[in-house]
Parts: sequence; C-alpha cells; structure tokens
Amino acid sequence: MPSIKDDSTVEAIAQEFCSNGRCKQKALKAVEYADSYAKESGRGCKVVFSNVRVKAAIARIDAKTQAKNEHDRQIAIDLLLADYKNLEVAASKGNIAAVNARTAIVRELDCITGLQKQTITTDTATPAPITASDLALLRDMARAITDAELAQPVLDVPVEGLSQEEGSKDG
Repeated sequence: MPSIKDDSTVEAIAQEFCSNGRCKQKALKAVEYADSYAKESGRGCKVVFSNVRVKAAIARIDAKTQAKNEHDRQIAIDLLLADYKNLEVAASKGNIAAVNARTAIVRELDCITGLQKQTITTDTATPAPITASDLALLRDMARAITDAELAQPVLDVPVEGLSQEEGSKDG
C-alpha cells in the first residue's frame, strides 16, 4: 500500500485529485490504494485528505492552475481588445459586419471580465393591480398613438409589377 509519507505519493494523489474533477476515491485508486481504503466515506479518504502534506500539495496545484487561468484570461482579453481596435476603421465607415463584430467583442469582454451582471429577482411581491382609471388612460394613450401614426402620409412608391401603368408600358 502506498504511503503518504512519500513525497511522490502525496504529489500523485494531489495531481490526480485536481485533474479528475476532485474525486477522492478516484485519486486514491489511481495511486493503487485498496478499494476498501479508497471509499469516499471510508477511513482512508479521511486520513489521506486531512493530511497537512496532501492539503498543501493540492493548494499548490490549485494556485498554479489559478495563475495559468488568469494568464490565459489576460491573453484572451488582449486579443479581443486588439480585434476591437482593428475593426474601428471599418465600423466608422458604416460596415455593418464590423459593427456587429465589435458588439460581439464587447459582450465577450463583459463576460470574461465579469462586468456583465445578471439580476435575478427573488421578490415574490405582486405588482399593484391596474385600476379602471389606469386602464382608461392606457387606452387613450394607445388611441392617440394609433391616430398619430394613421395621420402620417403614406409614401406612394410604385412597385414593379403591381402598377397597371407599368404593366401597359411593358405589354
């Protein structure tokens, strides 16, 4: 049976634990502990994973992983910012694809940097009911908007194939 007094065993357990989704049983089995000793609820897991040396090895691996992730994140941010700047000229000339690409880059940057916020409302209070006077006001507002839109002049633009004059000229 492997010993946690051995540095290579401690490192192997920590490495396997951090790479397998943090499953203690798989980590112990990977370094050839017996199945009975490696059970999640068993004594082996408690003894091995409460060991100071194992905890320190896991913490070291987690710190390295976090530093690498932060480095990769910064590289992604730098690349996106460069792409954003490169699209500036095309977007200023009205290129719709460039404008859409810049918008997508901003959204991606918001996600990566944590600036994008999502508000989840957990308040169960119901809104105030609409009164009869509120309903009448809303109807009047809707009617006024509809009347204003109907009062706008309609542009009379001939459409090819729909005008009788066009048809007689072709025939």
